[in-house]
Amino acid sequence: MKMNGAVVKRICIVSIVCIMVYGAWRGYALHRNSDALWNIVSRQCVPHQQQQHSPTPCQQVNLSQGYVLLKDKVGIAQYLLIPTAQVSGIESDKLLDPTTPNYFSLAWSLMPRVSQRLEKPIPNTLLSLAINSKWGRSQNQLHIHLSCLRGDVRQRLAEKQSTLNEQWQRLSLLNHPYWVRTLTLEQLDARSLFLRVFTELPDIDPGSGREGIAVTMLADGRLVVLVLRTDWVKGILGSAEELQDHQCDAV
Repeated sequence: MKMNGAVVKRICIVSIVCIMVYGAWRGYALHRNSDALWNIVSRQCVPHQQQQHSPTPCQQVNLSQGYVLLKDKVGIAQYLLIPTAQVSGIESDKLLDPTTPNYFSLAWSLMPRVSQRLEKPIPNTLLSLAINSKWGRSQNQLHIHLSCLRGDVRQRLAEKQSTLNEQWQRLSLLNHPYWVRTLTLEQLDARSLFLRVFTELPDIDPGSGREGIAVTMLADGRLVVLVLRTDWVKGILGSAEELQDHQCDAV
């Protein structure tokens, strides 16, 4: 039976409304305890370091560089780098300030922690960093996930390695559209990755919190940056963490 235009339009409207309702419900569910990480940092890790010279329950507190390292409850070797300053997330205007610590660079330098946790050397091609969008996260304190990379994602990037360069291009991963480009370690250290993404990608609004960002390394030693944008219509909430494997099955 052929549907007329009015029926098709009505179905489309209902579908979009259902997606939006689901997104709102999921956002509410995820954010019910959204200050948990900030409370751990501000009420436990930092005071314990200052008063007792112990970072517990964090694994590390670096007051001079403004971050803590916390073992996440999820996964066998997942860590979180969290600022000691209150920074809501990727939408924070503090990330536009050049004096803000280079959190992605700091997180990459701590990647050996994952190998130590697994008690064996893990190639950087099997490791990754990720931060989720405003809509794809559970906490309202900026945190970068240090964890293993999914094996199928590593394979896909290996297949595309020869075509990847310092120009942003589109690449489908896990059936989601990513913006990707390569980066050297020196470039990661020299400039905030947040500033780079916010100034280089088209149609960007830093305050919207739409983007999730991930970083891993190619076999040739170059880093690759992967950016996923929230798309409510397609049900994409910008969770770049989807590229990670917290059980580290591929290693």
